[in-house]
Amino acid sequence: MDLGIKGKVALVTGGNRGIGLASALEMAKEGCDLIITGRNEADLAKARDRITALGVRVLTVAADLEKAEGADKVVSAAFDEFGHVDILFNNAGHAHLCSTISATDEEWASQINVHFMACVRICRAVVPKMVEKGWGRIINMSSIAGIMPINGIPDYSAAKAAVISYTRSLAMEYSKDGICANAICPGFTYTEILEKLSDEIESQIDKTQQEVFDSIVDRASAVKRLATSEEVGKVVAFLASECASFVTGCTIQVDGGALAGIELKF
Repeated sequence: MDLGIKGKVALVTGGNRGIGLASALEMAKEGCDLIITGRNEADLAKARDRITALGVRVLTVAADLEKAEGADKVVSAAFDEFGHVDILFNNAGHAHLCSTISATDEEWASQINVHFMACVRICRAVVPKMVEKGWGRIINMSSIAGIMPINGIPDYSAAKAAVISYTRSLAMEYSKDGICANAICPGFTYTEILEKLSDEIESQIDKTQQEVFDSIVDRASAVKRLATSEEVGKVVAFLASECASFVTGCTIQVDGGALAGIELKF
């Protein structure tokens, strides 16, 4: 299927690995030029090589999006190189285990800044140029945890809930200007974030990483497996496309049926 985005410019935060990289690759296959961000220069270089092999232009920007200056750096570099951004995938983030009362102020601020405020800061800079062109796609990374909080990651869950609300506000304000804004909510996906969390769980209980994964799959997936980054990336590419021109203000679950209902086992 031709998604109609050849020649568009896409900015993917956290595009150096996982779902961000998978999404960047899917859009590159459709002919999009890319700006990808991340903290790790080596990872960015590897990601750039994979994307440029598909015949598109790629700009890499090392930045810490927990800080306002990180967002400013990314947007300035994108505008200097391409002049505008057509597609924005706010994907950067991380997670850690905590409880509702054990997380420190600094940990709460870290989660809110990287997941929520990074979206706000980059949208604040990018949206006006989308309005000028009369076309834009914004995909903000939320999570099923933003719909139904997940025990053990309350600060992450709260930040992801804020992303959903903010995305709907964007859609209400700017859909009339040709800008579609949607939040994507993956379920449990095999990424470095999940590996890190499973390692933290493994260190606290008498289970191996594989046993942790098996427990997650049993409880939180109707299809009884983890998602791949590529599966989520294909949905991101669709939401970025001309094909999704009437999809806006939505919360798109890519969760393998995790929130579909409760299965009673006897």
